[in-house]
Order: sequence, then C-alpha cells, then structure tokens
Amino acid sequence: MWVDIGATSVVLLLAALLLGAMFIFIKAASDDDSGKYKMLREMVETIFGTPAHLRSGGGQEAANQAVEANGKAKVPAQTAAFREPCPACGAEVTEKDDVCPSCELRLL
Repeated sequence: MWVDIGATSVVLLLAALLLGAMFIFIKAASDDDSGKYKMLREMVETIFGTPAHLRSGGGQEAANQAVEANGKAKVPAQTAAFREPCPACGAEVTEKDDVCPSCELRLL
C-alpha cells in the first residue's frame, strides 16, 4: 500500500515538474521582441494574461493597421445589413425585422 502511494506521488511530482518546465520554456521563448515567435507569444499571452482582443485599444490597433495597409478603412461584413427574401411573400427583409413589412409574417 505504501509503495502505491509513493509511486503515485512520484508520478504526480514528475508530471507537475514537466508541466512547469514547459510553461517556463514557452515564457522564455516568447520574450523575444524580434517578432520571430509572434504566434507563440499570442498563445502565451492568452494562457498567462489578457488576450489581445480583450485589451483596451486592441481592436483599434488592428483597425489602424488595416487603414495604413490599404490607405482606406475597411468596413466589416457585420456592419452591412443582411438581406434576404421573405419565405412567404418574397419581399426583402433584414435581420432587424421581427415581422415582414409586406405580409406581417413573424420572422425568427
């Protein structure tokens, strides 16, 4: 019985040491500022800290880069209204409509 407890303790200790060493290695490798490990850095920041998309100004920074790259602002697809024909009458409806303006069919 004591052998089982000792063996389990040793295995759990080794697993914890390997996991800790892995995190330390990733943290050390991602501290390089050359941009070589950008994807690794983003994963580490997601695990250890606040992800880029949740940081204040993170979304604005990406938008500014898009503007600089093309010289004009890109409009996201979500800002344009989605339009499709009504299943009952064929009139054009958007996602903002609760009911069809033509036949008053309740839309889901």
